[in-house]
Amino acid sequence: MRALKKKVTIRDIANKLGLSAMTVSLALRDHPRISEPTKERVRTAMKELNYEPNQVARALATGKSNLIGVIVPNSSDPYYAEVIRAIEDAASAVGYHVLLANGSYDMERYAERVKDMIALHMRGLITAPPFTSEKPKLPQFWQELIKSDFDVVLINRQLNPPLFHQVAADYTDGVRIVAEKLAALGHRRVAYISGQPAMLPIRQRLAAFKRYAKKFSFAQAPELFACADLSFRGGYDATKKLWTTRYPKPTAIVAFSDVVAVGALRFLHEAGIAIPNQVSVASFDGTIIGDFAPTSLTTVETPMYEIGKQAFSLLLDAMQGKYQQPQSLILPVQLRERDSIGKCMTRAAAPKQKH
Repeated sequence: MRALKKKVTIRDIANKLGLSAMTVSLALRDHPRISEPTKERVRTAMKELNYEPNQVARALATGKSNLIGVIVPNSSDPYYAEVIRAIEDAASAVGYHVLLANGSYDMERYAERVKDMIALHMRGLITAPPFTSEKPKLPQFWQELIKSDFDVVLINRQLNPPLFHQVAADYTDGVRIVAEKLAALGHRRVAYISGQPAMLPIRQRLAAFKRYAKKFSFAQAPELFACADLSFRGGYDATKKLWTTRYPKPTAIVAFSDVVAVGALRFLHEAGIAIPNQVSVASFDGTIIGDFAPTSLTTVETPMYEIGKQAFSLLLDAMQGKYQQPQSLILPVQLRERDSIGKCMTRAAAPKQKH
């Protein structure tokens, strides 16, 4: 393997110019003690030797860096993968670099990840902490973080009122769009597969579904609600449980995410259940896996790339001192109809007559 080229240091520049390393270091920082001709000699030597500043050393010396931290629950999830891609694209365009970490569903352990980022001299942080309420009772560390000058932007978290800057999609409206569509297609026995652990977006989406289920006269039966790990297997197992109980089968299934929905579709195909003639399936996120599911998936498309892009833009503005109060940006969503939903083909049982 070809050896890596030795990195040019400040000492190399100093030796070339016959200066001290301290003089070169001060010149690089545009210090007033160094004359302009000397600074120009240093800049010329930098170009000739292809010198690249040591960002870690610069951060240690100045307390600032061009690094931002990103902490998400699961970077392999297609949703977060797209958000991260947007953050990296936006950061790179203005000379910032991204340090990525996977978080935890435990508030204390998550706080340790944030502390690690701060210790590494991150300029700011984009994150999706495991809050479980719109008005969370924050542990002391998070309260101190709010009062500090360290800038934080939440993604996929909607606090009310916002405690940090936040960017998310309008998930509540997404639930409305799905429920309204299924109701228009004649569905009334609609199952919902929620996620676990019960983080804020999971709770909010479930609460919204229950509200719209009531509005559109969906059956209010406990057996129509299931909970799954946020994985293909979770969706598979939850759908199997829904379909093998003694209760009447749902005519439609709404899954918390595309990943869960694809697991549901896999079970239904293996069981020989016709989609959408016997059951319709819809979900949320709008990831690319919906195009390649066993039956192409109807899903509420969330602007994942735009969320990441806007999160970095908001963080950059915050780091430049443009805001006095937390900003909240909620982006619109839309329904992407594919083959997994259709008209309800099962007649609802007629209500029993009183005699």
